[in-house]
Amino acid sequence: MLLFTVVYGILAVITWSAFAYKVRDLLRDPHNRELQLLCLAISTFATPFVLASPEVYMGIDRVLGIPNFATLLVYTSVAVCLTSFVALLVRWSSVAENKLRPHHWLLVAYSVATIALMAVCFFLGNVSGAEHPMDFDVHFEHVRYISVFLLSYQLLFTVSMAGLIRLCWRYARAVEGPWLARGLRLVTVGAVFGLGYSVPKVVNMLWDFLGRSPLHYVSSVVAPMSASVSAALFAVGFTMPAWGAGAGRVRDFAVAFRSYRRLYPLWQAIAQQFPDVVLFPPVPRTARWRVTDLRRLTGRQVIEVRAGRLALRPHDDPEVDHTAQDMELLLTRQVVEIRDGQLALRPHYDPAVARAARELAGARGLTGDRAEAVVTAAQIAGALRAKAAGRELPGRQDVALHDPADGDLQREVAWLVRVSDAYRRSPIVPAALARSDGAAAPEPAVEA
Repeated sequence: MLLFTVVYGILAVITWSAFAYKVRDLLRDPHNRELQLLCLAISTFATPFVLASPEVYMGIDRVLGIPNFATLLVYTSVAVCLTSFVALLVRWSSVAENKLRPHHWLLVAYSVATIALMAVCFFLGNVSGAEHPMDFDVHFEHVRYISVFLLSYQLLFTVSMAGLIRLCWRYARAVEGPWLARGLRLVTVGAVFGLGYSVPKVVNMLWDFLGRSPLHYVSSVVAPMSASVSAALFAVGFTMPAWGAGAGRVRDFAVAFRSYRRLYPLWQAIAQQFPDVVLFPPVPRTARWRVTDLRRLTGRQVIEVRAGRLALRPHDDPEVDHTAQDMELLLTRQVVEIRDGQLALRPHYDPAVARAARELAGARGLTGDRAEAVVTAAQIAGALRAKAAGRELPGRQDVALHDPADGDLQREVAWLVRVSDAYRRSPIVPAALARSDGAAAPEPAVEA
């Protein structure tokens, strides 16, 4: 019993959290019928995990003075949940097909009729005696009317799960939003686990009508655990379109910010030599700012709010001001400006640097884009040094830039990040510059 108390408690937290998450959307759009049905379905799916906990189950019966009455509450709550899911599927189907088919009405009517039949049969049957929070189905399945109560409930559960599997899987392939598709696939998996609850119980009951079933343990322990997994997957799957988009934005920002940080040393070096090609010039600092440096950023925000945004505009740091708001813009800006800087550096490229870098990269076993990134980084470092010294190699305007991205921005970012990492960390770069100058350069020990 302790196991079920713990598991049901965890699932109650998960499912009620999902309900709280979706009810916010319902409060913003209270007349949205689909949100109404979804919130009703999640809440009635979450309720049984509170009521079915053995301690709560027996506490309810003690208060009401009716043995095993909590079973009616639990099963009715799940049946209402299933009916809500069925109604939601009917609405999805009618929207997708631009009409409501007769069998859709029959499916909803069947669900409603099953709930009424369950209530009647429970009160007609006799479930008095000891409490059976864990094995109610097995203990009372031969009691008159209770057998009908149990079988009608399990059949409704099975029909509903089968409908969810068929429709959710079909819609997952048709919808446009990636998070909606993932959520529907997760609901499909949850419905499969739902069948892992109802099918063993139906088989166990029918087997017991013919003889002694060997599936009592499966019906009492394994099946409820399968329903628990189903509930958790439903809670996550039906809310995934809402929170998944936010999670995706956070992930995209984190990826873009990391690329921005890794590109910064190369971009800064180019921006210092060609300030005209950059939108915002590099801001001198003793240390680069980080997202985790909240104290400095928060303090700055407080000062700006108190003093007035307009009054402090001359003192704004344009890079910090725009980074958190337009990370994708800044990352695109870096790529364009690095490429512009490479083009502007063509008169300063020294073929000796490229040859030396390629030889050293080959000696270290680097091939493909890894080798080309080191060569490109060495070329840029050498050209920047030549530009700073005022040295220019006439006739070098035809230097071809290595570009494995073929116009794809994400591949371009990945390529330039690799170049920037080599520019900042690879020992081959200074070794190639030294060798091109005719100096004896030590072989690099490691390759970053």
